[in-house]
Amino acid sequence: MKRTALAVIAASVAVVFLFLAVTTLLRGELPRFHTTLARPAPGEARADYLPDGTPVWVMGHDDGSVSVLSAFDTHTPLNLGKLNWWCPQADGIENPAHGSRWDEYGVKIGGPAPLGLPSWEVRVIGDTVGVGKPLEGPPLGTPFFGDDEPDRTWCIPPAAPVVVHRFDGWRIWDSPTEAVAAAPEGWILLDGRLVALGGDVRLCALDGCEDSVVAQKVAIPTPEVVALGDPFASTRWLARIRDGQLVDVTRLAFDPAT
Repeated sequence: MKRTALAVIAASVAVVFLFLAVTTLLRGELPRFHTTLARPAPGEARADYLPDGTPVWVMGHDDGSVSVLSAFDTHTPLNLGKLNWWCPQADGIENPAHGSRWDEYGVKIGGPAPLGLPSWEVRVIGDTVGVGKPLEGPPLGTPFFGDDEPDRTWCIPPAAPVVVHRFDGWRIWDSPTEAVAAAPEGWILLDGRLVALGGDVRLCALDGCEDSVVAQKVAIPTPEVVALGDPFASTRWLARIRDGQLVDVTRLAFDPAT
């Protein structure tokens, strides 16, 4: 009986010790993570958002690991941001504007992008992904996962469906000046046109530039650039308000009319 009692006590102490150790470990690690996202299924590429609206790709790899990747192209001519889409049939991320491509881990496969896609530190805990500090993208020359670029079947919508950030339920600002005055937190959607005026690029309301704000750091395209395709040919933009200015103006990866 004494041996049985001692065994029960020892087992209880071990359980308590294990509970305290796990609790301490979690308390030490969880504060590093700024937010959590739902864990993707293996093979799933999900368009998702951080709490401030930052678009990200939450990638479920076949081995059960998870990556959280930036949804922004690292190639930014004219300092104009661009969002990428996911091409399921090629198992790759692609920018439809200039053709840069990355694998499911953010490693560059091809195109003009100067580096891989930035990511975030992650920790998978059950059905949850903890998202921590930002990480730099893989440098050029990093071996990519899967087939070579010409051996993948890249998407040409609508014949080949793609996964994009749709921003369902987001408010769409139709007045740039009202958006800047309201100074909403994080990323926002705006309807308008980019126009070169007086040495600046301004985001004008669709009904005219009487309602407009400067699109900070966006450069005026040269005639040679415009001849290859108007980089301002869009009516919906993603951007942020910071210190009373419109910054990080970004083209979406899809036609807002669709």
